[in-house]
Amino acid sequence: MITKKKILLKEFARILSGVYEKTDPDGEIAYLQTKDCTDIVITKYASRVLQTPKMQKYLLQDGDILFASKGVNYLSVVFHGQEKAVASTSFFVIRLKSPVVTPEYLCWFLRQPSVRAYFKSNQAGSATPLIHKPAVENLEIPVPSLEEQKTIVAIARLSKREMELQQAIIEKKQAIVQQLLMNKIK
Repeated sequence: MITKKKILLKEFARILSGVYEKTDPDGEIAYLQTKDCTDIVITKYASRVLQTPKMQKYLLQDGDILFASKGVNYLSVVFHGQEKAVASTSFFVIRLKSPVVTPEYLCWFLRQPSVRAYFKSNQAGSATPLIHKPAVENLEIPVPSLEEQKTIVAIARLSKREMELQQAIIEKKQAIVQQLLMNKIK
């Protein structure tokens, strides 16, 4: 068994807080909240904020990782800048400052059950639990080679796609069986 090097997240990334801003339907910048994210960021339906000098410093960059710091879903998603956007205070923005890991690998790692358990044990509050910045900064990240990181991400994507296809097959089979049964009683 090969032991992988582990590095604290804060050693290769900056953890930034999201911004609180009043929304404005005429705003030019997408204001991302957890409801705007699943496995991808969907800016199309996001609330908007006005472009002000304050917002400039909070603009997301391609490859930033949005990590939900509030709630219990521990959502993490890579931002690929389709348009100008800022993250709300529901998120920490993880901005890589070193190419030692890819954003996709780090996002995959943040979604792992053991990491979710780590965050659960480090959350504060009960009504709306939240993760404090030091818990994110001090997370140990195993760092395989960039090639291995790309392989891990590719396999994870394929596995997810396989599950989606299996679910679609199950649903189609159920529909066919239901139709055959209905045809029998007509």
